[in-house]
Amino acid sequence: MKEAIDFSCKHDILIRHKDGTLTPMDEPYYEVTQIAPGTWQIMSSGDYHYLLEGDEEGISIDTGYGAGNLREFLESIIGKPVRTCINTHYHFDHSANNCYFDKVYMAEEDVDKAAVAYPSFDGIVFPRDYEVQVVGDKDIIPLKGRELEIFKIGDHTPGGIAILDRKEKLLFAGDEIMPGGKMISGTVEKLRNDMGKLIEHRAEFDRICGGPQILEAEEVDIFYEAAEKILAGEVSPAAQEERPHRKPREMMNGGAGAPVIYDCQHPHPEDVPGGRPGDKPKGPGNQGEKQTFLYKERRFMYDPARLWEKKSEI
Repeated sequence: MKEAIDFSCKHDILIRHKDGTLTPMDEPYYEVTQIAPGTWQIMSSGDYHYLLEGDEEGISIDTGYGAGNLREFLESIIGKPVRTCINTHYHFDHSANNCYFDKVYMAEEDVDKAAVAYPSFDGIVFPRDYEVQVVGDKDIIPLKGRELEIFKIGDHTPGGIAILDRKEKLLFAGDEIMPGGKMISGTVEKLRNDMGKLIEHRAEFDRICGGPQILEAEEVDIFYEAAEKILAGEVSPAAQEERPHRKPREMMNGGAGAPVIYDCQHPHPEDVPGGRPGDKPKGPGNQGEKQTFLYKERRFMYDPARLWEKKSEI
């Protein structure tokens, strides 16, 4: 078993967990909820990740960025080996603990970016010496007794994937299908087409398990319909709301000299201003001027210059 990553240089920083408790950043901590037979939602720090049990072994979907030997903990839940994991996308809050696993499944676009640490983790070494298995549309990950099918739906990141578990009727979608709507990074047509892939299998999943929370399967329909309406010009732009400025770190943590506290499912303040490692800067054709549309109480932000795939390639 691989040794736990050394978080000791962050001992004086506290993590506020979902239940309100505070623990040092270097102390392992897990909140576990069983959401279906042989299926658990895990929160340590970062976004939610998931454990799926097969007949002979388990697999982790995403890995968070909390302290502690994640693989050892997951194996203690099911009493079976958990040798592999899948990254829904490369962001560090989903891929930091990849190193505990023998093999990591991910999209080709993510191979060089996965497990690249955010600034707030300076001083901690996250090995990237695991075996990588590149996956694409319709690939099957062979978890005995529970085959998992891959769908590429990258918008939140170019290599974003969803994983369909037909046995328990679950779709694992990382941060691609968000509660309350979406900031569309690519073209609206691509979003419509990607959601169309999932709609073809709508009878095969009841819930969407994501980084932020678990959603009802109808969110896929809503995202698809919203993209259709934007492309058809049927939805009027909603007024842009002024976004509140982020509070300085000292104010977020109780004032100068007070302990630094990170909330387990929110970005650490110093990781935000410069963007995330590997992300493209804002600008034309990427995250330029957005318009906002409301549909069924969901907010969709998109670049009006990036409606159609052909136009985006010119």
